[in-house]
Amino acid sequence: MFPLNRIFKMDVARNIYLCLTGAGVIVFIFYCMRINFFPTGLTISDVIFFLMVIAPFALLLIFILVLWYSMSVLISYAVMHCIMLIFRMARKRIPSAIKGTYKIGKLLKIYHLIPVHVLMSGIGGLVIYSVVESSGDDPQLILLSIFITAIFITLIPNAYFDKRIEKNNKKKHSIIIAASALLLFFVISDMTSIINDAGMRLIGVRRNNVNMLLQGDDLHMVRYLTGEQGQDFFKGDALFTGVGTTSLLIINHKKIIVKNENLTLSF
Repeated sequence: MFPLNRIFKMDVARNIYLCLTGAGVIVFIFYCMRINFFPTGLTISDVIFFLMVIAPFALLLIFILVLWYSMSVLISYAVMHCIMLIFRMARKRIPSAIKGTYKIGKLLKIYHLIPVHVLMSGIGGLVIYSVVESSGDDPQLILLSIFITAIFITLIPNAYFDKRIEKNNKKKHSIIIAASALLLFFVISDMTSIINDAGMRLIGVRRNNVNMLLQGDDLHMVRYLTGEQGQDFFKGDALFTGVGTTSLLIINHKKIIVKNENLTLSF
């Protein structure tokens, strides 16, 4: 029995290892397609690199999803309370759908630990501000994705309250709503690309605002393309470097591919 258990655990570990490596390859290809560059000298056997790629991406993605969830829950909670407050101030009866959705949301622990959601929302606001400041992207799509997620989070307890949905189908409806919210997060917010870039910066593949020392044929090519004759040092961004045999640089708004053996970075 012991050998069988050991073999089973080894199979599980191997499957996890293969899944993580495969996910790292997918994230790596996604990044290369975005920058229109595939490095030479890199093979599928470079497993450690692909594991390094998926680790920061997965951690950052989980962190961002937690922030998005907290901000969306807080918005949903605030809107529900505002609606109920308006009805109370008008001395009108609160619709059963609103009241029922709120109560079930409490039972499902969606509207739970609100102070924690407030804290996480504050952190999320700082993250959004830093992303917008560093990238110059329009925050409207990011904010839109949060509000849409808030709507979908409100629909989950509403699905459990809605008597038109059969009891056996309520859980399935909730899963579909949650999956739709997750899909729209990736499609609308463009946070996947931002997380992808941040993960590559963490492992040192992407470097912004660095000094570059070039030599050999690559130095002559860069001088010709940039018009900076007689210059050995250049300042710019490295979109991909440190792995394989070639690097992709941006110097004077031009994308330039150079050999790693002719490149030295200072940052």
